[in-house]
This record gives sequence, C-alpha cells and structure tokens, in this order.
Amino acid sequence: MKAKISMLVLILLTFVGGFSIGSASVEPYQVTINGNPSKVRVGHDKDSLILPLALPVSNDQEDWTISLTRDEKAHKLDVKMTSLKKKLRGDTDCYYCTGSGNCTQDYPVGSGVNYAGATEYICSGTGKCVHCSGTGKL
Repeated sequence: MKAKISMLVLILLTFVGGFSIGSASVEPYQVTINGNPSKVRVGHDKDSLILPLALPVSNDQEDWTISLTRDEKAHKLDVKMTSLKKKLRGDTDCYYCTGSGNCTQDYPVGSGVNYAGATEYICSGTGKCVHCSGTGKL
C-alpha cells in the first residue's frame, strides 16, 4: 500500500514539475512605451497579444495616435502613443507633474508601481507623466 502511494506521489510530482518547467519556458514580452521601459504584463489570447494601456482624457475630445511594433524573436513590444495637443503660447510647464515629467500617481513618484507594489495603470508602468509624455512641458 505504501509503495502504491509513493508511486502515485512520484507520478503526480513528475506531471506538476513538467508543467512548471513548460510554463516557465515561455519568455515574457518586454514593453517600451514612448521609449520608456514599462512594467505592464502582456496577456495572450490564441495568436494575439493583449496589452492594457491607459489613455488619459482631460478634455471633451482627445485624439490619440498609437502605433505598435512587435518583435517576435526578441519578445519585445514597442508602443508609441501621442496625443494631438492644441498649441499653447510657448512652452508651459506641465501642471499634472509640476514640470518633473514623472508620474505623480506612482509610489515613489516616477517608479511605475503603486503603493501595493503592483504596476501603476495610469502611466502604464513607465513612471512618466502621460499628459506631457515625460517632457515636463505641455
């Protein structure tokens, strides 16, 4: 009886170990948003990737341009997000980040994570202000 239980446990451990090794072999994607590395995790759905992005809407209407470049071999996603802004009278300091260019929702500021240590969704984990794209100027 002990031999059967030992054999059953051994077989179970073999299956669990094999599954763990197989799932660990899937390399995660590295995401950069506007040239800044992000802590956002990429999801998978059949042949597609799912990338959660945050788009701030501060006016009644905002126009965004988003382009994605996927490098399958290097497991990289490059995201370019730009908001079409009205031209102000010269360069004005961003009042969201007080001109620092860092995301103020992060803890610590500009880290890309929140108080709980999880990816901060407003800046998509980049640590850069989404209103000024990290430049500090509107």
